[in-house]
Parts: sequence; structure tokens; C-alpha cells
Amino acid sequence: MLRITNIGIFSFLSLAGLSIGLLTFFDSGFRGIILLILGIILGITFLFFQYGFASGWRNLIEKKNSSMISHHFLLAAICCVFFIPIIDLNTNIIGSYAPVNFSLVLGAFMFGFGMQLANGCGSGVLFTFGSGSGRMLVALPFFVIGSVLGTFVLPFVIDILSLGQIIIAKDNTLIMRTIINSLALFFVFLLFYFYARKNNFPINRKVTYGTFIIAVLCVLVLFFSGSPWGVTYGFTIWGAKISQSIGIPVETFTFWNWPGPKRSLQHSVLSDISSLMNIGMIIGAGFLASINGLFRSNNWPSSIELLSAAIGGILMGIGARLSFGCNIGAFLGGTASGSLHGWIWFVMAFIGTYFGIKYRKLVGFK
Repeated sequence: MLRITNIGIFSFLSLAGLSIGLLTFFDSGFRGIILLILGIILGITFLFFQYGFASGWRNLIEKKNSSMISHHFLLAAICCVFFIPIIDLNTNIIGSYAPVNFSLVLGAFMFGFGMQLANGCGSGVLFTFGSGSGRMLVALPFFVIGSVLGTFVLPFVIDILSLGQIIIAKDNTLIMRTIINSLALFFVFLLFYFYARKNNFPINRKVTYGTFIIAVLCVLVLFFSGSPWGVTYGFTIWGAKISQSIGIPVETFTFWNWPGPKRSLQHSVLSDISSLMNIGMIIGAGFLASINGLFRSNNWPSSIELLSAAIGGILMGIGARLSFGCNIGAFLGGTASGSLHGWIWFVMAFIGTYFGIKYRKLVGFK
């Protein structure tokens, strides 16, 4: 029976993937198909290598194991080597830049706290949802709800204590800007790498291979989409479309009258890059989970974990909008683009993670 179930899931996902691919082609052409495929490959890759952020950050705080978080900075360093030159030399490609302000600080803290409650970040929610995680069946819809709430709040706080966009080494040459930013990320990678070795935690070679593969995929996304890979804006689009369908006038929100969001709201969910790739990630993770039997090995979480997943989803949704992204869009995309906001996002999200872990212990997470 389990085998039939896995075959059924694989068949359903195959049909869904082909149908969405066809619709994407009519909506966005070959470019949309390429981005959908990249999303599917990312979903497979993240699940296969178990490439998460929430657990890696938690391991550093609880066990002094920094091996996973070292890979996150290695990923950002590799991407940076390619991102800054590609962005600088191509006027059609933009980096992940955002202002340094109160909104960033507050939102990143909320996100870090929330991802420990939900046990996953933006990308983690996607690929574990696709693999049949019961917790993410709750976290994802509340993430979407929180994203819409964040669009209402953001315009009220975006100008508080704002220093504007700060690009690291902005006045230097392209080569120097690339070197300064990539070396800074590589230096932090080395700090976490040697800290893990000091505490007798070996570096997982499988994860290292995954890091290089994901870096290549991120560069391809930048090239074909025109901007660094982002996850949470897709959730925001989904939430706004659903809200409109049930009569909530999100189009009257200030956020949805800004040029970019207004354009997104007027087009289909398959026209938005983040939304399209999110769909691809779910399909890709589902493919792999149906092949390796992961669906049947998932246990249903406790009631407190499901409640926490809902709270965490809302916090991540609001936090992602206030801080202009998640571990992927804000931290990875920001630092690899040379934007200071990516570094600040990491620090504040890490502090939020610390308190999120305190919550997990308080309520007795497994």
C-alpha cells in the first residue's frame, strides 16, 4: 500500500509539474520554464543534502557545532565572487539591496525567532512541505498569512531610523569591491570552520558538495531571472491573491500600490519569479520524497509543535516582509550582492534564533 501511495504521489506531481510547466510557458515563455526547472532542481537538492538553516543555527547555539553555518557563509562567499561582477556589468540584472533601518532589525529578529518555532526557514518550509512534513502543512499557510500582514505593517515602519541602502566598498573598483565582500564572507566561513574543528565536529563532505551545487544554481537564477533568488515574496503574492479572492481589498494597502508589488498583483502567480520557483521547489522535493519513501517516514508532530509552527509561520511572514527577505533573499542575496543589510539581517536573526531556542526548551520540543 505504501509503495502504491508513493507511486501515486510521484504520478500526481509529474502531472502537476507538466501542467504548471505548460501554463508557465504560455505565461512567461522559455524563461519561465527555465526558472521553474531551477526551482525543481533546488527542491531536490535541498532535500537530498538536507540543506537547512534553522537546524544549523540551532546546532551552533546548543551544541557549539558550527559546521553547517560555516557552509552558509561559504555559499555566500562563492555566490559573491560571481554576483557582484554580473550585477555590475549587466544593467538588466539588479542586486539584493535594502535599507538599513528599524524595520530590518525588528523583522530579522522576528524571523529568527519564528524559524525556530516552525523548525524551518523560508526554503526549509518549502522543501520539507514538499516532502510531506506535517509541521510544514501548518507552518506554510500561516507563513503566507503573516506575509500579507507584513505588507500592511511595512509602510508604517520602513522610514524609522533609516540610513538608506549601504553598499559595502561602494566607491571602490569592481575588482576591489568583489574581493572585499567575498573575502569578508570567506573569513567568517573560516572562523566557523575552525570553531567546528576545535569542538571536534567534522565538516560534512556531502553538505560541502551541496553547497557548491546550490551556489551554481543561485548564479543561474541570478542570470536568468535578473535578480538574486528569493523565497518569501512568493508567499506574499500567494497571500495577496487569496485575500483578493475572499474579498479582502489588499490592493488598497500602501505596499501594493508601490510599482513592483502593484505589477505583481496585476499578473498571475506564474509571472512572479519567486512564486514560480517556490512552486518548483515543492514539486522537486515531492519528487525526491516519493522516490526515497520519505513520505511514509514522517511522524505527525505534537499539538504544541503544531501550534508553535503556526505562530512561527506568522512571525516569519511578518518578519520577512519587514526585513526584506529570509535566509535566502536577505542574508544570502544581500551579502553576496555586497549590501550591508544582509550582514545586519544575519546578526539580528541569529539573536532571534537564540530566544526561539529558549522557547523550544520551555515548551518541551522534541
